[in-house]
Amino acid sequence: MKNVRKGFTLIELLVVVLIIGILASIAIPQYFKVVEKSRTAEAMSLISSIKSAQERYLARGGTYTSDFTKLDIMYPGMTAANITTKFFSAAIVSGADANGPTYQMTVTRHTTNSSVAARYGLYGLTANVPNAPQVKMTNPSAILNELLD
Repeated sequence: MKNVRKGFTLIELLVVVLIIGILASIAIPQYFKVVEKSRTAEAMSLISSIKSAQERYLARGGTYTSDFTKLDIMYPGMTAANITTKFFSAAIVSGADANGPTYQMTVTRHTTNSSVAARYGLYGLTANVPNAPQVKMTNPSAILNELLD
């Protein structure tokens, strides 16, 4: 009678574990990048919402406001000084220059309710309207700039 062995050899199992490890080392950083990029999209949505509300406020009153409660938007956790979402905090400062009314909006990543991948750390997005309406990242780096692509 023959003894038939069924199953995998140790070498076969080690090769499978090695392949899974290599795939995980590639996939996990990409996963964190995609997650943080989606969170940055949340910040861009917040900036867009505030910008639109500020433009409507300017059309009604002729100036921008630093008080979020005077805008026609609602967010949970919104106060006169800031808006706090799950991943970001927004603050605004209004003013005027030679060209007319302006405001600077800063949206900062925070870790109160979540963890930030160590690769990205804390960062902020700033927009000066209407002088420099492009959104710029504070403390830019090559790693963080890939989030705005």
